Amino acid sequence: MAGRIAVVDGENRFVRWEERRRIHEERLVHRSIYVLVFDAGRLLIQRRHRDKQTFPSHWDVSCAGHVEESDYPDPSDPDAGLDAVYQGVARRELEEELGIQGPELVELAHVPPLAGVHYEQIRLYRTSAPGPFTLQAEEVEEVQFVTPAQLAAMQTAGEPITAALTHFSRWLAERGAWGP
Repeated sequence: MAGRIAVVDGENRFVRWEERRRIHEERLVHRSIYVLVFDAGRLLIQRRHRDKQTFPSHWDVSCAGHVEESDYPDPSDPDAGLDAVYQGVARRELEEELGIQGPELVELAHVPPLAGVHYEQIRLYRTSAPGPFTLQAEEVEEVQFVTPAQLAAMQTAGEPITAALTHFSRWLAERGAWGP
């Protein structure tokens, strides 16, 4: 069972600790990481497990995860050393969800909550990995690499896709950042 998660304000400052279920039920702002995994100009996307509390069976970004209480070196000061905390969580989640160990991570952005997309203080990273991947069965049902055109075709066909995947794939395209 996962630990508590820090509820944070609009400036990403700690407010209080809360349980994961309540975070999602009440859509409380919290800290998360997203990692976009690329290989040969293709983005790895994952289908979330059918039993997930939010967006079950939806296609999503390559890897995402919460910053939990145990991720902080000093839980009595959860605002200290956030760069290292976020990067550590990104590495942990890549290993847990996809079996990627020791990746080179490039931080792309800090993304505050976006109405209609997410209610998180996100650190967005990218890395490269060709696979094969070892999927965390209770989190990820399947993965596949896609090009922008393939993702657009999935959207047109009505595949269930998270607002986050839609948003960040557009974000990448607008910046010419989709690729190796």
